[in-house]
Amino acid sequence: MSISVTPEQLAVLRDTLLNTQGSTPLHERFRALFMLKAVGGDEVVQIISEGLNDPSPLLKHELAYVLGQLRNDKAIPTLEGVLVNAEGKHCSMVRHEAAEALGALSSESSLPLLRKYLDDPAREVRETCEIAVGKIEFDISPEGKARQPNPDFPTIDPAPSSSADSIPTLKSSLLNTRLPLFERYRAMFALRDFGAASKESILALAEGFGDESALFRHEIAYIFGQLCSPFSVPSLLTVLRDGKEEEMVRHEAAEALGGIASDGVEVDGAELPEGGVLAILREWAVKEDAPVVVRESCQVAIDMWEYENSTDQFNPLDSLTADKGHTTGMERSAHAAVAAGAF
Repeated sequence: MSISVTPEQLAVLRDTLLNTQGSTPLHERFRALFMLKAVGGDEVVQIISEGLNDPSPLLKHELAYVLGQLRNDKAIPTLEGVLVNAEGKHCSMVRHEAAEALGALSSESSLPLLRKYLDDPAREVRETCEIAVGKIEFDISPEGKARQPNPDFPTIDPAPSSSADSIPTLKSSLLNTRLPLFERYRAMFALRDFGAASKESILALAEGFGDESALFRHEIAYIFGQLCSPFSVPSLLTVLRDGKEEEMVRHEAAEALGGIASDGVEVDGAELPEGGVLAILREWAVKEDAPVVVRESCQVAIDMWEYENSTDQFNPLDSLTADKGHTTGMERSAHAAVAAGAF
């Protein structure tokens, strides 16, 4: 279900996303992006595509993600251009997200290009292309065509959940590096489907943070952002604070913590500082020696946290949007993006 906005409102969202004034805070631009996602349509695809000229890898990565979620094939040329990266202006984190978005759009026309990059020098890019190829091939198979999406999770996932099974069996598949990455992702999303209240499935997923693939670890963090389970907070904090961890993984951990917006439970072996998880996000949001992607993700996460815990942020368009359950915290916070006086 999409939102109807006036041309003037759409222009405000465009100016906010593209920072035409030159001083729009990043979290406001993220909110505008996800409100544009709710609007949808060809014009939104064009606006978001313009944003890919921005210097921020974090923002560009999120733009590519949204293009994949719009279910609009007009985004395919833009996403393919980002993956090819002819001008060398996109880092591997952005290119990976473009490949994943092509998988989300699931057009057979993208298969030759995705297969071409199965040997890309960047591991996260070639692994994402492998998963995207697997997803498109699944989608066009008889099994894929007959499959019904999970109504509890409105996002287009990189891989369909495998058939419901026991948590120990799924955990075994998740951690089995001899299996194709696509099959391990299917187990990952099946574990997600047990929900936030299942401590056993959350702890099984958390073991995935020990995998050698940064792409795999980043997807675990993303899923924790969807679930918003307090049981995931300890592992996410460990990931965020790990200076040896890849930026793309730490970024997802930060945004997941912002969406969970609580101190969680059972923080093993360490007491939280005064102010709890929010204080840690605020620390890393200004930490001079932190990677830019990590700092910016924490800045966005703080906005998400404040939205989740606010009693007075209300968006008059909320009643027109689809169910917000099991979306990421950033997507939920976007529903405060365009209050009546913002137009």
